[in-house]
Amino acid sequence: MTRSQERREQARENLRQEILTVSRKIITDEGFGALTMRKLAERIGYSPAAIYLHFRNRDEIAHEVSRAGYADLFAALSAAVAAKPSDAASRLRALCEAYVRFGLENPQTYSLIFMEDPAYLAAVLARPAADDPGARAYGLLVEAAEAVMRAGRRLPKVGKPARAATAVEFAETIWAGLHGIVSLKLTCPAFPTAPAEILTTLMVESLLGDSGGNGTFRRAAKASNGRH
Repeated sequence: MTRSQERREQARENLRQEILTVSRKIITDEGFGALTMRKLAERIGYSPAAIYLHFRNRDEIAHEVSRAGYADLFAALSAAVAAKPSDAASRLRALCEAYVRFGLENPQTYSLIFMEDPAYLAAVLARPAADDPGARAYGLLVEAAEAVMRAGRRLPKVGKPARAATAVEFAETIWAGLHGIVSLKLTCPAFPTAPAEILTTLMVESLLGDSGGNGTFRRAAKASNGRH
């Protein structure tokens, strides 16, 4: 590749990154509905045609904007799990703590990838791929849930007629709890009043039950019996 070709490629990549940066700001500040190719072109000082050379439509832009956020989340969860190789319960605890910490330390990113309007999230999730960082982050949670179940966590029966809960259902229950903690802390800082760390611990230990490995519930039961 010649030097002039390298300069053109670098200019092309710089413009692509500028499109994504400005798009993210528009979505964060004004909502997904405010993102149009015309407005984006005005903000970056190029024609709409220049943007179409990089992205087919705003849905494709939305997908790329969020991909970076999901990649950051996946990196945080992966590091937490890798640091706790000892047992399934410890890995799940570490993953949950890392999820809540990520959300609270990166409120704009978290809001963007999980709390934007449904049209934006539909665009983001319209083209799932095996290597998508959002799918990989979700996969980590499902793997952690499966490992806890294999280690002996017996879940309540669900559905009608009653049947055994699946690892995916267990993982999504955990995810719902984690998202609830983060979203409440971000949108209603005065409620809940308990620190996020305490809420996370109580939720995780309740879901782990006796398979949590720390004997919390057995010790509590023995202490209670001893007082009677």
